[in-house]
Amino acid sequence: MRPPPAISPHRGGSVAALSGAFGVGLVCMALNITRRKRPEQAAALLGPLESLLGLQAELRTLADQDVQVFRAYVDATRLPKDTNEDRQARRVALDRAGQQARDVPLRVAQVAVEGLTLAAEVLEQIHPEVQSDVGAGAGLLLGSLHASLLTLDINLRHLDEEPRRTLEELRDRYGARGEVLATQVLARTRELLQ
Repeated sequence: MRPPPAISPHRGGSVAALSGAFGVGLVCMALNITRRKRPEQAAALLGPLESLLGLQAELRTLADQDVQVFRAYVDATRLPKDTNEDRQARRVALDRAGQQARDVPLRVAQVAVEGLTLAAEVLEQIHPEVQSDVGAGAGLLLGSLHASLLTLDINLRHLDEEPRRTLEELRDRYGARGEVLATQVLARTRELLQ
């Protein structure tokens, strides 16, 4: 028998970010292949490609940040609480970690929507042999969006009503916009594959 695998440092937020990075990667691949097969489109597709590469790099960074945020939260829960000063320092550390635990998945959601927007914009220009990859990328980006918003939700529980409501409104806006974009990209991809 082999020992069980080591526990991954990745949690919901980092996996959401990495899933989004893979989704963006598929759209980038389709753009690169199209640029090679259709050199006359290469210049026009460079802007969207560069934007997507920037989003992919940011998603990778956000995955690392999420791991760090989770570690900071766990460390804060382990701080002593023997004295009033200890309890105050612990509360400050927990509040700081909680804020970061909300900021990271919210940004992942925003980047996923930006990726879906670009996927929708380039789909019609993609070479037919790789249009399915744009649709697959949109599917991964939608999964990233859902996962990041669920991660955000778990971190909203300890907020007061007013700041929580503000973040819930952003969550709902990103969720709704992402759903519309992903539905459009996936439906159009299926039509193009017929």
